[in-house]
Amino acid sequence: MINKILALVLVIASMMLLLQWGLGEYRENCPVLVLGLILLAAYCFGFLLEKVGLPRIVGYILAGLFMGPFFLKLYTFQEITSLAFINKLALAFIAFCAGGELRWHNIKKALKPIVSYISGVTAAVFLGTTLIVFLLSNAMPFMNDFSLSLRLAVSAIFGTIAVARSPSSAIAIISETKSKGRYTDIVLSVSVAMDVFIIILFAVVISLVQVFIKGQGGLNFSLMFSLLSEITVAFVLGFLLGKLIVFLIEKVHLEFPVVIIAMGFMVIEFSHLLGDYLYHVHNIRLELEPLLICMAAGFTVQNFSKQGKNFLQRMDRVSLPIYIAFFAMTGAAMNLKVLRTGWLLGLVVFVVRLISIYLGSYASGRLAKNPPKIYKNVWLGFITQAGVSLGLLTEVARRFPEIGPSVQTILVATIIMNQIIGPIAFKYGLKKVGETQVQRSS
Repeated sequence: MINKILALVLVIASMMLLLQWGLGEYRENCPVLVLGLILLAAYCFGFLLEKVGLPRIVGYILAGLFMGPFFLKLYTFQEITSLAFINKLALAFIAFCAGGELRWHNIKKALKPIVSYISGVTAAVFLGTTLIVFLLSNAMPFMNDFSLSLRLAVSAIFGTIAVARSPSSAIAIISETKSKGRYTDIVLSVSVAMDVFIIILFAVVISLVQVFIKGQGGLNFSLMFSLLSEITVAFVLGFLLGKLIVFLIEKVHLEFPVVIIAMGFMVIEFSHLLGDYLYHVHNIRLELEPLLICMAAGFTVQNFSKQGKNFLQRMDRVSLPIYIAFFAMTGAAMNLKVLRTGWLLGLVVFVVRLISIYLGSYASGRLAKNPPKIYKNVWLGFITQAGVSLGLLTEVARRFPEIGPSVQTILVATIIMNQIIGPIAFKYGLKKVGETQVQRSS
């Protein structure tokens, strides 16, 4: 442990020397240097937090945050933005893992509680968050001149984004603790399924808000049909990609992790290029979600071939640096100015969301006749938020510039709280139900 502390001090000192004290010319010429030093510091910080019983990913996030523009100021937001492609590659890798962790025979065993949790927790969180934001709308200056119906519609945006989960955080904690069991399967399955469901719910709510803000007719059913089509196409392409991965495993001897990361990059670029081509050339809107394609590919390898175990073992061997990169960059990109300005309302939404998750999961688990140790603790796995939530907020800002920044200020503050507390709560929940590797082997 002393070695790790010394290494962390050495890394931070090296960053100060290179990036602040006389050698700042490296800053613009070598962003990879900034990335490398962040990863080394994050690894040491994660190791130290693990020694006191906290999840490593919280250490990665805090390391990125601690060395950023608000504390040590060893790099700027612009430098982190220039490395944003790292997050895309890491998310694609994590999506492959998320799909690969979903075993259909395990899902079938827990299908009733999974459906129950999805519906119950979604309803509780959506209604609870929407109601509290509506009741507090007088305290939000940007809604002062809104009608009651428009306030309710905007409040529903808050409720929708509060429903979103973070499969990437769940996967990282499961990978760290080597957890297996009914509790683990339920949390992971619900978290992944919510990524699909939240997109549909968001389309409905956005259509309602457009009606009130822009007076655009009625509900945009064509938008919802388009989203369903996009999801279907994504799953089909994911199935075909999964079959290609199986072929590569069985027939072609290549450096597997490099191939998977390259595939993730190609899926992301292909999705964006295809969407641009169809829109500009044929006036067809088809925006494929690359993470759904990657999830479907991982699911196909796990459930439609004999290579599922081999696939996950190979992915696990290279997962550590990828998780470090993703969560360290997540921490580095956190804007504490937003937290300072929106922390009070963000805290209220955070608390109400937490209570709603607990009540919804408790009631859903009892209705599904889960064992008490499951329905009393499963809420601990549903707290984290990250990628999808931030993506939806970006879409809100793009569609509604008049309210987008204000909504972002409050919800980004909430997401930061959820992303710090969530992994700690989930790891505690896994230990409490006895599904971590150490507990199973003892």
